[in-house]
Order: sequence, then structure tokens, then C-alpha cells
Amino acid sequence: MSVADVISGGGLGRRLRWTDALRNPLGTACHHAYGSPVLAVVYHAVCDTVPDHLKHIYRPRTPKEFTEDLDFLLKHFEPTDLPTVTGSAMGGPEIRRPSLLVTFDDGMREVAEVAMPILRRKGIRPALYLNLNFLDNKTLFYRHKASLLAERLGRLAEADPRRAVCAATLARAGAVAANPAAGVMKVSWHQRAVLDEIASVLEFDTAGFLATHKPYLTRDEIADLMAEGVSIGAHGFDHPNHRLLTPEQRKEEVTGSVAGIRALFGPGCGSFAFPYSDEGLPDTLFGDLYGSGVDLTFGTSWPRRGGPQRRVQRICFENGPAPAKQQLVKRLLRGGAGNMKRALAG
Repeated sequence: MSVADVISGGGLGRRLRWTDALRNPLGTACHHAYGSPVLAVVYHAVCDTVPDHLKHIYRPRTPKEFTEDLDFLLKHFEPTDLPTVTGSAMGGPEIRRPSLLVTFDDGMREVAEVAMPILRRKGIRPALYLNLNFLDNKTLFYRHKASLLAERLGRLAEADPRRAVCAATLARAGAVAANPAAGVMKVSWHQRAVLDEIASVLEFDTAGFLATHKPYLTRDEIADLMAEGVSIGAHGFDHPNHRLLTPEQRKEEVTGSVAGIRALFGPGCGSFAFPYSDEGLPDTLFGDLYGSGVDLTFGTSWPRRGGPQRRVQRICFENGPAPAKQQLVKRLLRGGAGNMKRALAG
């Protein structure tokens, strides 16, 4: 990689000229950093009061913060949608202006109830990435279960004997922490059966929670959103970390869930968003996936120069209360410094 590669455009659209930088410096900086005029952002939920099943995982944006994020981003990027991005990445018409793609992972009901009214007012058609096993509130994401259990463990008195039982159970699984509430959040996808043991000790009714709180969207609700122009993609069956899977498991999780989402919502639903990140996954995987019916993939790592245009990276703004502007600039500076260092090294 040369120093020129660090500042060149490309990707999903044409190379931007320096005159573009004068008109829209932030949009141009993102294009140069990401190799694409499309800035893809990812959220999970938007809410004023964080529910217990999200409380110990990340900090969702409030409606006010989400609105302010969008207001800032729309000053520098034109809203686009998933079909436009997919078509461009697969050889269709180039996207020629800095553009914003808003995505949501996990199919949370707050997307329809809180985020969508804001998005409608802004003229944004988002993309939702769904886990097949969570649809219609059939099963509970293991991390959501862990957060619920952490909240209950945190409320137990120090002398409550259930704390010691849960701590011992977690220790056997290797989820050792300063307290059981912290330990339960260390349980991995492969160890998720341990959460059922903890739930039994705490008398937590998973099926009852799903039936009462309905944390996930239903197929009918998703169909209503699609009628408004919302796009749908796959996020796997039950949200594993792909770096912990075998190559066979990894491919089945992607291609199987994409096929399942297509069967439910139509042939245009052919993209996949990797849970957590696609960082560290072998390059051969992506060519294999694109040759097996997957249109486009999304990750959340820093983009790699020279990678396939169908492998797109997103930015998550749920890393604290800082506004999108501050988080985006910080990420650009950090990533740009890394690109420059790699360029100078070789």
C-alpha cells in the first residue's frame, strides 16, 4: 500500500476530487477512510428507559440523541437504502455522493415503536438485520438473558444463598468475576446452557418473559415495515460469535439464515450482518459466501483496503453518550492514523 492509497477513494463509488473536500470535508474524509461514499451506521434500539435485557450489554441512544445523530449525519450525507447500496456493490450504478445507510441489528421492537417515527420524519429507509430464532419471540438471545440475570443477581442481598450457588455455577464454566452479576455477562455463546442453570436458581421464567415483554418484532410487524420501504437482511440464527465457530458452522450460520430470511420475506433479502464483527475471519470465507447466494456482508471493523466491495463495514454509536459527531471524528482519526502507519511501513 502506498501513501496515495491512504487518501484515494474508490469502493462503491467514484473517486472524490479535492473540490469535493471543500464542499463536504466530513463526507470526503469518510469516503477516503472507508474506500466508499457510503457511511453505514448500526444501532440496536432507541429508548428513553433502557430495559433490563439491554442494560448490561450496551447503552442505546435516547430518542433525543438518535434524532441529534441523524440531524448531524444528514448535514453531510444523503440518505440511501440497502437495495441501492447492494446494487452498487454488485456492479450496478455507482453511488456518487456521500450517503448514509442506517441499519439495526437483532430485530428489537423499539425499532418499530420508537426509532421508526423519527426515521419517517427524516425520510430514511433503514435496513433491519434479523435473527431467525428470535422472530415472533420464539427464543431469547443469550446475551439478553444474561443481562436480565445480571440485573436480578445485582439486586440480591449479599447474604442470599442463591448468590453463592450462582457464583459456583459460573466458576465451573470459567466465568469468574468480582461478583455473580459481572460473571454472568462473561458467559459465551458456547456456554449459554449455563444461563439456564442460573435462571433456574433465580426462578426466572424465560418463556414468560418472552410472552409478556415481547422484546422482538413479529413477522407481521416486519411485513408492515417492509411496506414502508424498510429492507430486511439476516443476522444469523441465534447470534454466535463467528470467530468461535468452525468453518462449517460459520458457513451454515450465514447461508442458512440468509436462505431462511429470503423464504420468509422475499428474494431481495440477501445480505448478512455479522454479529459482533467480521474481523479476523479468513478472506476465503467471503468469496465462498458471495458465490453461495449472499449478496452483501456487513461487519463493524475498520475497512481493509483492497477487500471486496461487497464486504461493508459499519459504525456503531452505542459506545457511550458522546454524540455521533464526536464518535465519528474520533474513529476517523484513529483509523486514519492506522492506515498511514501501515502505508509508511510498506
